[in-house]
Amino acid sequence: MYLIANGHFKGEEYITVPGGVQVKRAARVSIDAAPEPLTKGKAITVNGSLTRADWVKHTYTGYGSQYVKLQLRTAGSTACTTVKTVKASTTGALDATVTASVDGTWRWVFGGTSTTGTAVSGGDYVDVR
Repeated sequence: MYLIANGHFKGEEYITVPGGVQVKRAARVSIDAAPEPLTKGKAITVNGSLTRADWVKHTYTGYGSQYVKLQLRTAGSTACTTVKTVKASTTGALDATVTASVDGTWRWVFGGTSTTGTAVSGGDYVDVR
C-alpha cells in the first residue's frame, strides 16, 4: 500500500486510511545467545537485529536507534523478566553482554512505535553449568 502525494511515493511514511485506521509496518527481531553452554557467573553475549517492513523495497530492512528489551525466562518459569534495555545501532543491530547465573531462555522484545508494530524474537535457551 502506497501513499501518493504531489505525484511522489510516500512509502516511508505511515498511512491513515479513511475512517481513521492507521496501517503500521511489521517488525521482526532475531536473536542469538552465545556461548552455549555457559559456566555460571560468566558473561553471555546476546546479539540480534531489529528490522521492519520497507514498503518501497518490498523487504525487511534494519530499523535503527530504537530501544529493545532483553528478557529472560528462567527454566521452569512462565514469566519473563527484563534484564537490560539496549538501543539498536543505526543499522538495527542489537548487542548486549550480561552475566548468566541460571538456565533460561533469552528473547528480545520491541514495543513498537507510532509507525511500526511490536515484535518479539524467538527464544534462545542457554544451559548454565
